[in-house]
Amino acid sequence: MDRIPGKNITAKILALILATVLWLYVMNEQNPPIEAGFTAMLETRNADGGYIVTNAPDAIQVKVRGPRSIIAGLQARDIRAYLDIRGLGEGKHTVKVHASVPASLELVEVNPDTVSVTIEKAINKQLPVEVSLSGTPADSLVVGKAVANPQQVTVEGPKSLVNEAQRVVAPVDLTGKNGDFDVSVPLRILGRDGKEIKGLTLYPGQVSVSLNLMKGVNKKILDIKTIVFGNLTPGVTLKRIITEPDKIEVSGPNDVLDKLDSVYTEPINVTGITKDTAREVKLQIKEGLVASQNSVIVHISVEPKPAVPPPH
Repeated sequence: MDRIPGKNITAKILALILATVLWLYVMNEQNPPIEAGFTAMLETRNADGGYIVTNAPDAIQVKVRGPRSIIAGLQARDIRAYLDIRGLGEGKHTVKVHASVPASLELVEVNPDTVSVTIEKAINKQLPVEVSLSGTPADSLVVGKAVANPQQVTVEGPKSLVNEAQRVVAPVDLTGKNGDFDVSVPLRILGRDGKEIKGLTLYPGQVSVSLNLMKGVNKKILDIKTIVFGNLTPGVTLKRIITEPDKIEVSGPNDVLDKLDSVYTEPINVTGITKDTAREVKLQIKEGLVASQNSVIVHISVEPKPAVPPPH
């Protein structure tokens, strides 16, 4: 009769419940749930073709809760944080930050939970590569020629930044060089103010520069003169234009230097200027000459045009 099914079923159920409670107690004692914070890289998803998201933070903070043993082995790359910008057009938007964590964990907090971003059209343009020289070569050598290959590159990125990009520079250090050489250098993108612009992509990102060093040259200090074109805004007149510096040291063959008293800037367009302005402008250096710098800051000062008295 002791083997009749169902007998002592209550005792068996109580034993199972007791075992489960005991297991949960042991697990909480040995592997209790804890909270931890992680820095997660922020991705952008579902951007419409031809658009780029700018001003978004690179990373956000995520807090999770779970068993200590799992938290201990968790890495930041196991957490995915992203912005879903499906259907959003150009302009500024406030976008919710989404985060996904492993199934065994609970997502506690995302900070910030929304971010402000700007969506812009992606464009590109081509710019010539300028070789920017620094340092002094050995044995009083000077550069006879510096040629970049390729001589033109493509700048790509958000429309606002691409429109700011005015120059692409290949910096080359001549310190201690004692003969012709080739060097591969990364490029820098500069704006109208001469400052480097970040957030753009160059194709290619670096160029090869071939330099020819030669002897038998002299140095000469030359005045810097400006070339101006365009029309100022009505009611405004040009007060003065000065360059910083106003003179520059140029090295090269004697027969070329003897014919020079000054160096000219590239043409400066003053159309639409309504207030005092400073611009970095490239110098027109003749081939075979080397200047101590390839560009100068031009300060353009304007003032209101005097009123014309009415005729009597």
